[in-house]
Amino acid sequence: MWPFKKMQLAAPEEFPAVIDKLGEKLRSAGFVVEADRFHYLVHEFVATTSTELYGELHFALKKLDHERRALPHEIAADIRRLLKSIDRICRWR
Repeated sequence: MWPFKKMQLAAPEEFPAVIDKLGEKLRSAGFVVEADRFHYLVHEFVATTSTELYGELHFALKKLDHERRALPHEIAADIRRLLKSIDRICRWR
């Protein structure tokens, strides 16, 4: 379940909780390696800048998005919202 209203994007301070929730969904859907990767990025990865962290999250989410045929619809939608959130936070276009 997306913890925010429909189509609302995540703000920077909300990202750890949102990524943890995504990890729980991935783990329950059988995507344990992917869930572990997100846990590592949010809780153990040492980034020198927030942009570096968002870049790593963006790359991992984009990789999952390209494999979305195997993902449940709800998880794929969450991934797309997270990608939009990162784009908005970092002003990437």
